[in-house]
Amino acid sequence: MKFGTFVVMFVTMIMFLEFVGVPTGASVILSSFGIDINPTTAELLTADIESSNFFSWIFGSGAGVLVLIVGGGAIIVGLFAKSYDTSLVILPAIVSIGTLLSSTGWIIIKYMQSFGQIWATTLVGIVFIGLLIAFIMSCVDYFAGR
Repeated sequence: MKFGTFVVMFVTMIMFLEFVGVPTGASVILSSFGIDINPTTAELLTADIESSNFFSWIFGSGAGVLVLIVGGGAIIVGLFAKSYDTSLVILPAIVSIGTLLSSTGWIIIKYMQSFGQIWATTLVGIVFIGLLIAFIMSCVDYFAGR
């Protein structure tokens, strides 16, 4: 599969698991965007993006405004120059999603171990190891195929 397909599949899977109450590594990311979910009942407690840490960092601080200006300037320069490598922009997203997938897999394996069923833990481990290997192969294909 292509890299973009893996990214969409993983993000959708992780958000689905988070919203149904299975612990994943995405709760920290969601809370920085002002989205809080009750881990016991999977009930949406708050969804206030405007008063979140991320929103106040981007629009309330000088560093956030500087990042927006530099990022916008880099995009404008890139439109005219066409000499930069787009993989440098995509690489942090790849590392973030790979880390999130690895941490989610580990958290779910630990969650399954709490039930005491070895076969279920093994099954989940095999699925996540296979997905991680396929994601790594997709990343290699994306960067080597340029």
